[in-house]
Amino acid sequence: MIKRTCSTFLLLALLFAVIYGGHLLGSINYGVVALATVFSTLALYEFYRLMQHMGAKPRMLLGLGVGALFIPTLYVRASCDGLTTQAEIILLSLAGVVLLYSLTLLRSQKIPNFFKQLSTAFGVLYLPFMIGFFVLIVARFGGNGVLLCVWALLATKFTDVGGLLGGLLACKIEGKENTHKLAPNISPNKTWEGVLGGLLCSMIVGAGTVAIFNACGTWQFAAAGTDPDLVQKMADGHFVWWMGALCALPMSLTSIVSDLVESVVKRNAGDKDSGATIPGMGGALDLLDSLVLAAPVAYLVIRFVIV
Repeated sequence: MIKRTCSTFLLLALLFAVIYGGHLLGSINYGVVALATVFSTLALYEFYRLMQHMGAKPRMLLGLGVGALFIPTLYVRASCDGLTTQAEIILLSLAGVVLLYSLTLLRSQKIPNFFKQLSTAFGVLYLPFMIGFFVLIVARFGGNGVLLCVWALLATKFTDVGGLLGGLLACKIEGKENTHKLAPNISPNKTWEGVLGGLLCSMIVGAGTVAIFNACGTWQFAAAGTDPDLVQKMADGHFVWWMGALCALPMSLTSIVSDLVESVVKRNAGDKDSGATIPGMGGALDLLDSLVLAAPVAYLVIRFVIV
């Protein structure tokens, strides 16, 4: 618990250091793109290792090469040439396919043979492609897009924190044997009480982050590369705290599903964690697990509800 908490705050410090350092250099976008590229590539490597433990033979060098180039290429194309409506529909449709197939894995709790045979391609789709939706937010909305990504990341990841605290509180009040298990065959420690705690924590953090950004004038701080009309819109309080709370809900719900999907993969591979890169958390894939399916949901919420 202590290691996990320390790692969480160190990662948050790294994120804000990258943002502030980018601000001093004149662009906060590139640092975020670099972080997304590094962590998604590390997570992809761990995903391929899990596939190998299941007997699959992913073409690791090819997959990692494509994965490492995907996010920077996506950012350059989206920021320089713009994202057409047709391209946006294609990307979101493909993300929907990944989401639906992930739900079938969650339902069956088994990894079929054809999935193992296509593990190289699916790994790229599951990690760099899905995480790339955060980069699309940055490419479309500039510096303010970075802040919207920070809001989405905090609201999503604190679902894990709220879930842990809610589960521990339920165990203390009701007794561990009386708690209501969410998916005992996939993740025995997850409970419905933890789900409620996670959703509540996500809403609180989502609302609090927006309130802090508005009170501190943070939207003007990250105005570089952002449409001036959008900066003014956000500075005028268009995105209020209660919107931050309500808009956190769909991302939080999806993050719980995303976490369970990774648990299915790890259980089939016979591994507790995807790696040991981050003390108390496991590997990079364990860090990104809840963000994978939540990323396109965050894009939809920001693109069509908030902005």
